[in-house]
Amino acid sequence: MSETEETPVTDSSKKSEARSAGRGVVFIAAAKLYFMVIGAVIEFRLPAIVSNVTFGAYGVVSSLVSPINNVLIVGTIQAVSRFTSHDPDKARVVQRAGLRMHLMVGLPIAIAFAATAPLFASFFHDDRKTGPLMLASGILAGYSFYAVFVGRANGTRAFHKQAGLDMAFATMRAAGILGLAGAGLGLYGIISGWILAVVGIILVASFAVGLPGRASQDAAPEQPMRPLLAFFGSVALYLVLMNFIMVIDQLLLKRMATEWFQANATQTKDFVSQAIPLWLGEAAGTLDPSDAADAQVGYYRAVQNLARLSYQAIIAATFVIFPLVSRSTFVSDKEATRRYVRTTLRYSAIFAAAIGVVFAANPQALLDIPYADDYAFAGAPALALLALGNVAFAIFVIAGTILNGSGDTRRALISVAATLIVAALANALVIPQFEPGRELLTACAAATSGAMLFGAALSMWLLQSSTGASLPLVTAARVAISGIGAVALGRFWPTSGALGTMLESCAIGLVFLVLLVLTREFGRKDLVAVLAVAKRGS
Repeated sequence: MSETEETPVTDSSKKSEARSAGRGVVFIAAAKLYFMVIGAVIEFRLPAIVSNVTFGAYGVVSSLVSPINNVLIVGTIQAVSRFTSHDPDKARVVQRAGLRMHLMVGLPIAIAFAATAPLFASFFHDDRKTGPLMLASGILAGYSFYAVFVGRANGTRAFHKQAGLDMAFATMRAAGILGLAGAGLGLYGIISGWILAVVGIILVASFAVGLPGRASQDAAPEQPMRPLLAFFGSVALYLVLMNFIMVIDQLLLKRMATEWFQANATQTKDFVSQAIPLWLGEAAGTLDPSDAADAQVGYYRAVQNLARLSYQAIIAATFVIFPLVSRSTFVSDKEATRRYVRTTLRYSAIFAAAIGVVFAANPQALLDIPYADDYAFAGAPALALLALGNVAFAIFVIAGTILNGSGDTRRALISVAATLIVAALANALVIPQFEPGRELLTACAAATSGAMLFGAALSMWLLQSSTGASLPLVTAARVAISGIGAVALGRFWPTSGALGTMLESCAIGLVFLVLLVLTREFGRKDLVAVLAVAKRGS
């Protein structure tokens, strides 16, 4: 008897799965929206509390911690979710195995990160980063164990619990970071507030999801840890490389900008006297090369915060598509897999582009709303490029999630490794060609966006060869045409003030959707489908 015959897919099961997916999208999308809003509060409010130098220093530390942290989070969630979704009755034993796993993985990684902090600081030519990086290792240790609880919720399709944990942690993290920063504790306070939030959410998760209990309490045999380690290891390298794509430009910008200021000490005073209001801000008073470079990173981080909204807006789809694709491939349902792939990529491209074109159309005015004038002037051209690049990045990430969910980690690894190499080489070649300032930030954004576009195209080709489905070319063409029209409108639309900018942004988004309707990419069936998902989730 075949696997498909052993696990028949009936109409009722398909409807049940559709309802589950619909609720999952709504719950997690709402949580991710809340997480985005609270994350934006942190990123927009923090520069008003601390200097641009401290904000940039926080960006440097976060850029090193986040890739490793995201590997521990996403890899753990996917590993625990995968084994739980295959047999939900074993959720507790899989959870126990996941917690044991991180006594051997998460905790040692955190200790190793603290031990190598001086090497990272040396890479940046900034010994003062050693202490903050060592402290940040506590974030890695806490997140690795917390992710096990989220993986159990995702694998059992308890999306409401996963969403609740996301929202609770977002609130606690914002309170911790902004509270201790506001108390005048600087970079150490920011990192400490983050750690306190991680400790708090672990306690909340132990009540919301539940502790695994003792092995004697379960009838199911104990889950071996080796399969979880094997799967985690198979996606870990992919996740490390993928997350470094998101920060490689920041890391190289910090190092190379510091080198420029060190090598041009005689020119720095003249540079500062001409550019204090635009580039260095409070760093100008010290003329310290590492401070000046931190300020550059601070401006670029502000650009990234807005540019990534398109990626963050659709990332909820990855948490829903992963268990569905994993299940469909497990039961050899190729048609269901292709359906999930095409639908997810198509809607992701549409909604990510709807956000990206808004920022590309009027970047300086939108930066000027949450940030001071110097941030807006410095980063406007970079935002226009990076906002569009992140639309491609969103497609790239979802494609990689689908490949991993179907078990094709080899193709996922090829796509992410090639993209990181292109991004690193492009930035390494471009950054030294420009002096610190507006043009340098724009060059970084151009190099990174080009690499993201390359990655999206490569991942589509690999996904098509693996699953037989990818983003339809006609969809990509129609989205591009509609995006060009919307951006062109925004470039010629005069606005003034925050209210005028927001009204223009809404109009640009509406024009984009209208153009999609006119090109027949978005129709009545799509509207009915979106409303049906919302109805199932209510």
